[in-house]
Amino acid sequence: MKKYFTKYFKVTEDKKRLVSNFFSLSALQGINMILPLITLPYLVRVLGVENFGLINFALSIIMYFNIFVSFGFELSATREISVNRADSDKVSKIFSAVMFIKFLMVLLSFLILSCLIIFLDSFREYAVLYFATFGIVVGNVLFPSWFFQGMEQMKFITYVNVLSKTVFTVLIFVFVKTQSDFVLVPILNSLGATIGGVYALWLVYKVFSVRLLLPKKEIILCQFNNSVHFFISRLSNNGSRYFATTIIGLYFGNMTVGFYSIAEKLFYAFMSLGSVVSQTIYPYMSRTKDIKFLKKTLLIVSIISILLLIPILYFNEELLLLLFDKNDEMLSRLVIIVFTGSLFSIVSAIIGYPLLAAFGYIKYANNSLIYASIIYIIYATLGVFLTNNIYIVASSISVYMLAGLAFRVYYINKVKLWRN
Repeated sequence: MKKYFTKYFKVTEDKKRLVSNFFSLSALQGINMILPLITLPYLVRVLGVENFGLINFALSIIMYFNIFVSFGFELSATREISVNRADSDKVSKIFSAVMFIKFLMVLLSFLILSCLIIFLDSFREYAVLYFATFGIVVGNVLFPSWFFQGMEQMKFITYVNVLSKTVFTVLIFVFVKTQSDFVLVPILNSLGATIGGVYALWLVYKVFSVRLLLPKKEIILCQFNNSVHFFISRLSNNGSRYFATTIIGLYFGNMTVGFYSIAEKLFYAFMSLGSVVSQTIYPYMSRTKDIKFLKKTLLIVSIISILLLIPILYFNEELLLLLFDKNDEMLSRLVIIVFTGSLFSIVSAIIGYPLLAAFGYIKYANNSLIYASIIYIIYATLGVFLTNNIYIVASSISVYMLAGLAFRVYYINKVKLWRN
């Protein structure tokens, strides 16, 4: 087996680093999959589906602020750090500029949320819930995952996330005991994210000796402008993820959004396979442009995804009964509908930034998600107002994944990139 692997993938120092980063991110995603599978059933059973839906509706609103604060730096800043990582002075300047921008954005986000709570009754009713959930955004600002990705030291992302997720998981079982404890869930989640963020900043300073400087105006503007298009792409991609939860919560109620949130969380846990591979090879592909390696990786990941997807779809009722003690037809159908788009998403992730963006076609990689999100939003909105059918609205996520993949394949063929 080892001999075959060595022949198939020529082993170099870069490849060794890739393997290390892959297993680090795989361990991280494994934690991200296992811990929610522990807390998710517990929360559904203790809080009830309706309160669980309310928590996730609030989360879907707050995550728009999280996307705004991220501003696409996980792509633009990752690339900048990766290219300049040998120059410690330049790395410090990039790091300081990005953190400065994020700090201003989180202040603006908090101001906007406060205005929503003051002027909208539906927000004011659950003000504590929204403010508690906003702590996740603060944790995002403090945790520079983009820095560790750019340095190709993903093991530190694993360390931090394991710490924060473990703290959150333990505290959930200790403090959440009844349905009235639902507001403790975002409080504990925010606490875990903040602790992880503080620890991550300490690692940046201690391990990488990065200095926090007062960034110059031109560097701030440069980092901001470099990330604008990435932000639009991330808003289209990640924002669309929360659009479905938001619109279902508004028009179908907390019970239905609770069922949808269960299906969606299982779906994104499965989809993390494509995310791990994409994040691992993106810095490497940006430097080497090794398209042959990407083709081999894509083939292997696609085969593994199919082999995992088949039993999940076939035994979905047994899986839901085991995890949540729920034998509900709506939940079962939602899982099947939502999971239909998983393979499209995994393939799209691998041919997006690790391929199109790495070869300089950043605009195409971003535009594919922007156009797909437009189709998705129109489809989901029409599904609500014309049919009022939850299954049609839920299928919008598969429509989005397929559209994004189709656009990316079109652009790859347009520039004849696959033939290189």
